[in-house]
Amino acid sequence: MLVIGTASSSEGLHWSGRRHDDDGPGVTRGDGVGGLFEAIFHALHDGEQVAVGFPAPLGVARDDTDGAAPETALARVEVDSPAVRQLAALLTELGRWRPWTVVSTALPRWRATTSVLVWETALPQDAGDAALDDAVEGFYALVHDRADHGAELASGPVLNLAAVAARRAELTVDSAQLHEPVVLVDGS
Repeated sequence: MLVIGTASSSEGLHWSGRRHDDDGPGVTRGDGVGGLFEAIFHALHDGEQVAVGFPAPLGVARDDTDGAAPETALARVEVDSPAVRQLAALLTELGRWRPWTVVSTALPRWRATTSVLVWETALPQDAGDAALDDAVEGFYALVHDRADHGAELASGPVLNLAAVAARRAELTVDSAQLHEPVVLVDGS
């Protein structure tokens, strides 16, 4: 399993992750969507599950979409959110090079497949390595403590931007997730 937390700004993406496997844990760091794609691609190629967290709200209240189509609502958010834009770019690359990849935003669905889980971090977009490492550890704790439970995070209907971005990239995503909240990990 490879778990990665990201920090994002208009200047670029920085990421830090840790594998938990038989060879022992180790930290992996990098910059840019391309490097993140390569790390995820290789982990998936090796048959690992991948979880990647982004520091932006990945759910929008349905009332805030003004009835727009999901892809239109995603495009509106991408304009103002470097993290959502970078998530969409990552999923587009996965769609280009691994179109059979399954993307999930719910722990139970993710644990049942070798796939990519997109999760939301409660970190500032420009978080440093220590905060990213804390978010990764927070994800591992969540998996350990709540392995068979989803995250009940939203009150009222939501539009799941990560699921919309995965669908736009022509990746496999359960259509029910379009209206379910994204797993949230507080890295503190």
